[in-house]
Amino acid sequence: MKLLGVIFLALLLLSGCTTVSKNVKLVTENSNEAAVLLVYRESAFQAGAVSLYIGKNDEYFLELANDEFGLVKIDAGKYFIQAKASGSPSSEIEVDLVANQTTCLASIPNPEMLGATIIPLVANMVPTFVLEKVTCPSEEALKNLSRVGL
Repeated sequence: MKLLGVIFLALLLLSGCTTVSKNVKLVTENSNEAAVLLVYRESAFQAGAVSLYIGKNDEYFLELANDEFGLVKIDAGKYFIQAKASGSPSSEIEVDLVANQTTCLASIPNPEMLGATIIPLVANMVPTFVLEKVTCPSEEALKNLSRVGL
């Protein structure tokens, strides 16, 4: 039983806390090749009490709660965009961001997390959120969400 407690504590410490990184460089100076990334999170009961962090290369540039969205300019190119809650591993999605175009991602609670919450040790190894590429929401739909971020 003690061994299980030690393993749980070690996993908790290794997963660490997540915060928005300071001075994340998303756009190269004087770049005309910037794309726009819009990420949104609709209200959901599952994982509703935790913040969602969005980033790349373990640098997080957006923090979203339920019913929030963020827009960032980022150099065009291929990226692995990460979604993470504090204390959980990240999930990622590969996106190809095109200059002068907007790419939209929706965050959803990871359905695998629902079963894992019964066993805290397993829950610490399952990403809390996943991202999916979606058609961008209308201006009307965005009015129901609060804008956050840069």
